[in-house]
Amino acid sequence: MNFLKRIELWVLLAVLLAGLAWVFTNRHSPDEEASNPESSAVTGDNAGGPLKLHRCVIERDYGNARLDIDVRIRNDNEEKLRCLPPKVKLLAAKGREVPSFFLPFDPQPEVPGKTTQDVQLRYWAEEADLAGVLTLEVEGTKLEIKSAKIFDLKALPNAEKKTLKPGEW
Repeated sequence: MNFLKRIELWVLLAVLLAGLAWVFTNRHSPDEEASNPESSAVTGDNAGGPLKLHRCVIERDYGNARLDIDVRIRNDNEEKLRCLPPKVKLLAAKGREVPSFFLPFDPQPEVPGKTTQDVQLRYWAEEADLAGVLTLEVEGTKLEIKSAKIFDLKALPNAEKKTLKPGEW
């Protein structure tokens, strides 16, 4: 039992116990998270309109681009809204549906029933899609993402992200 006489072991044990006590006493309850004003989900009618565009991030990949759209969606239904076609889709000027972009292990965004939530939608746009208007349609409600102004994709450096605010393009 000579190891119990070592002060380093007692100090290490005290630090370990203090760390564990801190971790378990500082847990946030779900009630605190729901009342947090910085939360991305808002319940009730104080959320504004059904759709609100925050920003778009475009990343060129040679002749195509990945378009990330940060938008606030209000779901008035009881069931959760999975942000996938046919309920949520991005339409190009000629009525062509822009395909969604997804990574295999990233979950698809969902909005719980009777809430408003900020989500990021990802699409794989061709150069022709960026030549005209882009419209996001969520269960029949439409939001203009891009104006009719032609966007020059070739002016963007390859694999570089560019943030665009609403109305900039």
